[in-house]
Amino acid sequence: MRAHLKPILALLLIAPCLTELLSNNLPPRVFFNPVVFFFLATIAYGFPVVLLREFACRNRVGIAGLLCLGLVYGIINEGILAKTFYLAEGVPIDTFDHYGYMAGICVPWAITISVWHALHAMLGPVLVVYYFFPTHCDQPWLTRTSALWLAVPTVAMSTLVFFTRSKERAPGQLPQFLLMLACMGCLVWLATKAPRTGQLTDAASFRLKPIAWGVASFLALLLVPVLLSKARVMPVLFYGYFAVMFIWIARWLAKRPTIPLMTCLLFVIGNDLLTVGWAMPGALHRAGISQLVADALLLVAFGLLLARLWKDSRIQQDAGNSRPA
Repeated sequence: MRAHLKPILALLLIAPCLTELLSNNLPPRVFFNPVVFFFLATIAYGFPVVLLREFACRNRVGIAGLLCLGLVYGIINEGILAKTFYLAEGVPIDTFDHYGYMAGICVPWAITISVWHALHAMLGPVLVVYYFFPTHCDQPWLTRTSALWLAVPTVAMSTLVFFTRSKERAPGQLPQFLLMLACMGCLVWLATKAPRTGQLTDAASFRLKPIAWGVASFLALLLVPVLLSKARVMPVLFYGYFAVMFIWIARWLAKRPTIPLMTCLLFVIGNDLLTVGWAMPGALHRAGISQLVADALLLVAFGLLLARLWKDSRIQQDAGNSRPA
């Protein structure tokens, strides 16, 4: 574990930044409160994401499997910790209030936010860490003992939070908890059975197309579901829309044995940029200048990362052109 301490710490710190801070869900003064940030970087985001990444590495899953594990994390966050799955009203995006509410669960919201977490809490942070620590990509980071040290407090605290009443949430119910465990188990199994295609490579090719696809993914996987819920279309059509999206993504990935890490990272950046723009107006109204500064710093960080990706691509292309025929 010590040999991989740097990428582990990086993942612990990046995961909450690319979710809570990026989406402006928490104002900066709350996000950077030491107690809150410690909880986010450990129990809420850091430990689960590190453990899921470890599972992905040891089972050699591709991008499809990693996305399935991202859906597992979405359940951990919104189904166990935040308990937003069970809200009939007061859903974080209010167009989902009373929409598709079935058996005590707002199913359309659960699907939408789990997909969002798969991209922003799992795929994005892992890809960023892989880019900055390329020699650690294909290696397990944890021993069995260290994995237990992360898993035990995560499971214990998550269970405690679920069954505890808070100011905003009622205590969770045992049938809900068991259902979440069953869903997570199915998704973990699916991750191991998904095609191993979409393995990451270090080929550097800076193109605008992946960024455009990232922007399109934000529209398709968040904006369209919000509009469908606002229009109150029949829930079965909502589920059909996501089924079509999942099948299309799975077929697209199945045709690609390998995908350059840079391509995936550009895709994530495109999605992240639009996420900042989406969340900024409402967050500025709530948090003011501190949120403006936080958003500006995020945009600068994305700009610097894009510049570095472009530079690395040029260096690799120049090295390839200089080789003798």
